[in-house]
Amino acid sequence: MCIRDSFQAIRHKIAMMATRTEASRAFAYDTLRRFHEGEVVVREVSMSKLDSQRALVDIADEAIQIHGGYGYMREYEVERALRDARLGPIGGGTDEIMMEIIGKTYGL
Repeated sequence: MCIRDSFQAIRHKIAMMATRTEASRAFAYDTLRRFHEGEVVVREVSMSKLDSQRALVDIADEAIQIHGGYGYMREYEVERALRDARLGPIGGGTDEIMMEIIGKTYGL
């Protein structure tokens, strides 16, 4: 058995992390393109912020999980990544605010 074959679970986690990253990036770029073309994209901006900030926190949490106990140690950058990721939903507008904006754009 090749050494790479023994890390299938980690490989799958990283594949999912990469997929979420690319999906969030594509949504943000599409929203930016539409804004640049003059569309009103308040809903999409709020959706993109909500999705990308949640994805970032989830991905950083998965990275901590992959590193195990070392993930909590300040000597490893992954610990800082999770702390920094948690700031996004707070400083950039809380999830609740983004959901309120999205809901209002649907007339709710």
